[in-house]
Parts: sequence; C-alpha cells; structure tokens
Amino acid sequence: AARRTESRALVTQAQTQRRKGDLLGAAGSLDRALRIEPNNPLLWIELGRLRMDQRNFPQAEAMGRKALSMSVGDSQTQSAAWQLIADSLRARGKNPQAQEALEKSQELVTK
Repeated sequence: AARRTESRALVTQAQTQRRKGDLLGAAGSLDRALRIEPNNPLLWIELGRLRMDQRNFPQAEAMGRKALSMSVGDSQTQSAAWQLIADSLRARGKNPQAQEALEKSQELVTK
C-alpha cells in the first residue's frame, strides 16, 4: 500500500508539473511512478497524455495500446486508453482510424 501511495503522489506531482508546462519534470515523475507500479495501465495512459503534450503522437499511441493490453476487463480504463489512441491518431490526420478508436472508447462506457 505504501508503494501505491508513493506512486499516486508522483502522478499528482506529474499532473501539476504538466499543467505548469514542466513536461520534462512530469516525465521524470511518471518514470519514477512506473518503476514502482509498471503494470498500472493508468500510469501508461498518463504518460501517453504527456507524450501528446510533447507532440510525440506515435509514442502516445503506443502507450495507449500498452495500457489497453494491461486493462482487460476494466472497461473504464480501456475506454481511456482508446480515447488516448483516438487523440494520437487524429493528431496525425488519421481521422477514419481515430473515429473507430473513439467509437470503441464510447462503447466501453455505455455498457
């Protein structure tokens, strides 16, 4: 439980850093959180959102897909992963694929 608390604190810190525009600091905080909880799909989604801010759209998609594979059976997390994938596809002008990913995201939360 202590490790999870530490991981959560790092995520909160990363979110604050990201809001302030300190993307490198946020990346460092998330990297530390991932060393504590490497199998937490929410951390991968958080890192993917940071990659979106850094305009690294292919890596954002990869983070979303990794989170997707780790969150089987968790429709809320899977929906968030599909949303990240959709955003990264749209950012690269892949609108049909982005629309498909968005629909998958919405299907998961309306079940």
